[in-house]
Amino acid sequence: MVGRARDVRLGDLATAAETVRKRPLPAWDGVSHFADEPERARRYLMVLDTINFSFWLPGGWTGQRPGGYTQMAERLRDVYRAGTDLEDPDSLVAIDAETLGRLLGPFPMLAERAQALNELGHHGYDGLVGEAAVDTARNFGERLDSYRDVSGYEGREVPFLKRAQIVAADLHAAGLAGFPDLDQLTCFADYKLPQVLRHLGALEYSSPLAARVDGWVELRSGEPAEVEIRAATVVAVERLRQELTDRGRQLTSVELDWLLWHLAQETFPMSPYHRVRGIYY
Repeated sequence: MVGRARDVRLGDLATAAETVRKRPLPAWDGVSHFADEPERARRYLMVLDTINFSFWLPGGWTGQRPGGYTQMAERLRDVYRAGTDLEDPDSLVAIDAETLGRLLGPFPMLAERAQALNELGHHGYDGLVGEAAVDTARNFGERLDSYRDVSGYEGREVPFLKRAQIVAADLHAAGLAGFPDLDQLTCFADYKLPQVLRHLGALEYSSPLAARVDGWVELRSGEPAEVEIRAATVVAVERLRQELTDRGRQLTSVELDWLLWHLAQETFPMSPYHRVRGIYY
């Protein structure tokens, strides 16, 4: 589909390859995440990844700043350390936006986050984590609506399953699962990866799309340009991974995702990322 895209195309991978070729692989952040008692830590990550979406604020970071993913991970970690009941399925079923905001802070889409936790509570934790990463991602994507990240494009379904794959990758990175097939996952198509890939020249936007993104105009979730950005991100990472292999650096797509995400956090200035309000990333 990327070859038919109207607003996004792949660019030159050389700069991106040289930029990340010697960067060290980021270690799992055992400080920001809850790390005590393996079974509770597994539940913590499932809860965290269920509400891991949409941190940006309209107009940029102005006024009261609720924080991003790391701040949410730390606040949820502190909730678990305090023993506040936010892990038992019954407590997840009962959580509402007001209570969640009181526990974690004024993040956007608190109602949607609470609804996603309600769904996880109704399902329960059993049967979601499989023996393999692909099975785990599939279980989350098929059994929980909030993880069913599939877009439509020209009459075809385009599965991204961003957060479903992140659950598997996080469990593996935290040492809570030993999946033998982590190399079968794709990158996690969010808004930070395409931002840094565009900065490095690996992605290019049409003039109309560039004007919308750079002007902080919100895109609609599922509109063609938004799907093209995410699909091109996945393809660009796969091709960049092969480019790095050719240069002597062996990485999985997940590891390359981690490298690019951390690079995006550290690089300034960059053109804005595309803004989409939704539950999938």
